[in-house]
Amino acid sequence: MVPQTLQFLAECAIASTQGIGEIGSAFVQGMQYYDPSKPGLFFWKSFKDSEELFSFGPEILAEAIRQLELHADINLTFQRVSYLADVGRGPELPLWVLSRLPFTRGVAFEIEERSATRQSIEAGDFYLSDKAKVAQQHYSTGMSLLAGEDSVSGLVDAAFMQFYLAMEVILDCHVRGKATQQGCLLFGSEFDNNLEKIVAHVYLARHRFFGHGHSSYLKGLLDTGTAFDIAKQSLVARWCARRLLELELKRPLVKREMRLYLSPGKSVAFFGYADSLESEFALPP
Repeated sequence: MVPQTLQFLAECAIASTQGIGEIGSAFVQGMQYYDPSKPGLFFWKSFKDSEELFSFGPEILAEAIRQLELHADINLTFQRVSYLADVGRGPELPLWVLSRLPFTRGVAFEIEERSATRQSIEAGDFYLSDKAKVAQQHYSTGMSLLAGEDSVSGLVDAAFMQFYLAMEVILDCHVRGKATQQGCLLFGSEFDNNLEKIVAHVYLARHRFFGHGHSSYLKGLLDTGTAFDIAKQSLVARWCARRLLELELKRPLVKREMRLYLSPGKSVAFFGYADSLESEFALPP
């Protein structure tokens, strides 16, 4: 779909297009330089000086691309932006290159986790009820989506929803106010106060940031810190889904350490302590 859309825009650049807006015109002017052997989306913009150039940030391009997405009914998420200067032969001279830094993730396999995995295997095969099969499928899908986040943006959000769906299947409840009550009914004292708080937190995160859209949460799309605070809720949902699956199967499960890295020097992991939901994993206001 994307190559066809780019080719269409290149054709628009050749043809005479009348009555288009400023943003559409910028894309049409830029796409006259489209090269099928080096596909890319070109946006034409003139700058009077360096200050004006560097004030034209990627968020402005993102808004322009949203316009194009609406026109063409397509997703045009970008990971790399190159500012190219025209010195007489078309836009060739690189002035500024921006690359998306994804939320990388790491899954450890510590000695104690290997020992626990061996014990699990030695304990025999699992009996999977229909509920457990569906929950495990959602959990597995969530893990797969997190594995791809390094190369494709947005998969942390999708992974959160898969972990949440695993929880919803086990608790058989999609209503936030009733989920903890259902947990107590299903698992009794094993659904302790710590787990109750974690479940409530995940349901709140789902309804605030993942399950419903509201313009008041636009900051999560524009601010890196807020985006990371939202994304790391996937770690809470992942642990919680695993714990509930453990209760459903009535057998201990290995919960391997998983971290999200905002940068090489900043990472977080959730270890199942509800106290951290008020500090490191607190939901953005």
